[in-house]
Amino acid sequence: MDTMRVLGLLLMLAFLDCSSGARILAIVPIPGRSHFIVFSSLARELAARGHQVTVMSAFPQKTPIANYTDISLADELGVLGSVNFFDFGSLNPVIMMLAMWGIGSTLCDTMLSQRVVRNLINSEKDQFDAVIVEAFFNECFYAFAHKFKAPLIQYSVFGGNLAVDDSVGNPTPYSHVPDPMLNYGDHMTFCERLKNTLFSLYSAAGRYLYYIPKLDAITRKHFNDSTLPYLGDLEKSTALLLVNNHVAVGFPRPLVPNYINVGGLHIKPSKKLPEDLQKFIDGARDGVIYFSMGSNLRSSHFPEEKRKALLETFASLKQKVLWKWEEDSLPGQPPNVRLGKWMPQADILAHKNVRLFITHGGLMSTQEAVYHGVPVIGIPVYGDQELNMVRAEAAGFGIQISYSNLSKEAISWAIQEIISQPRYKENAKRLSSIFRDNPQSPMDTAVYWTEYVIRHKGAPHLRSAALDLSWYQYHLLDVLAVLLGAVVLVLLVTAFVLRALYRKLFHKTKSSPKNKSKKRD
Repeated sequence: MDTMRVLGLLLMLAFLDCSSGARILAIVPIPGRSHFIVFSSLARELAARGHQVTVMSAFPQKTPIANYTDISLADELGVLGSVNFFDFGSLNPVIMMLAMWGIGSTLCDTMLSQRVVRNLINSEKDQFDAVIVEAFFNECFYAFAHKFKAPLIQYSVFGGNLAVDDSVGNPTPYSHVPDPMLNYGDHMTFCERLKNTLFSLYSAAGRYLYYIPKLDAITRKHFNDSTLPYLGDLEKSTALLLVNNHVAVGFPRPLVPNYINVGGLHIKPSKKLPEDLQKFIDGARDGVIYFSMGSNLRSSHFPEEKRKALLETFASLKQKVLWKWEEDSLPGQPPNVRLGKWMPQADILAHKNVRLFITHGGLMSTQEAVYHGVPVIGIPVYGDQELNMVRAEAAGFGIQISYSNLSKEAISWAIQEIISQPRYKENAKRLSSIFRDNPQSPMDTAVYWTEYVIRHKGAPHLRSAALDLSWYQYHLLDVLAVLLGAVVLVLLVTAFVLRALYRKLFHKTKSSPKNKSKKRD
């Protein structure tokens, strides 16, 4: 009898546990693997904690995961392997932003047209307790939060920008918060502050006057819902903004309560390396240099002269080099260089023999380098990569080499500088300590706030009142206009009174009897 009671109690507890899980729709439609790696870390963890997670992405899981359901966009979107992202390095920030608006509009129209997405748009049986959307030119997918009457959670895989800040009413002082497209630090010169302000105003004006209206029309075409709010208003319903940022690799800035930094979310405890790779690094008496340009930039797309400069430099080193190279062979490969189409980057950086990481400066790579205390040489090409390397130089754990100036002389000097000067390694270790010193892990933080928003039905008490103000009210331009008007009025009244007094005194002096008698004499 006691055994039956115990079994019954266990069965009841099991059902209670299952019923407590939320139904979450996670959308990461950009077909970039680096974006998905970070985003999917949160999705898999939510599934592991008992939530039913449906993930719409171009990277479906190869093996089934409990509580994790794929809506695959792989056939429609593919992977960006054929695109040469080095071409983006020639675009200035203004053109780059225009290009991103165009790409965002095209991708939204394309993705919302796909059969699997339309099935979800037209579904009458699916229900979700929260909708998580990657904050990267995917605003059209906010409409799913309205459709399912669920809190909207945004997740930014990079350090955030004006657009994601505005979605939760977060202040963005142009005086010390640089736009990710610009390569400025938080202590800007007058000229830099001027350029940062002008570019930010251009981005805001273009986004709200051109991009969002265009995207709103595309969204309405596909959703065909007369109750759908304007996309700009729907964006302001964001209940939570999770940002892949950490003060150790960023700059301090003001944050509203529902803007949560979860930098390093994708970093996991180090695993043992494959045996052959372990042997290669263990046997490097002078250390190893790890070289990777990330998941979108392909080393095989390097122009001939830059590839030759890298090969000649690596051949002259006594260190071994691990190079993420996407082709089967590399002409002129030196004997101290080992190639790999894919490498367990974080696990490699965790090895004590790794002396240096040569990187494109992507945020996730920078975070992994800091987490493991490895100094970096950055070769930024586009986006926020240059800003990340500006931060690395400012923090003293990295050196930036302009892609346009990449040469044997430049890369050789940078390698010898970092390897021969202990301060780079010391600063990397210092920042690693700061990066790891958190009250709870980034993953636990992200999961806690996601569940918090679900528990509290969107947590409207976290919403900033700034979202209800017009742009001129937010910047106090109406107050400034009244104050200036009051000052002008006071000055006018003062001028009128002084003029009246002057005229009265001057007229009295001219018309006095004494003056008149003098004229008669």
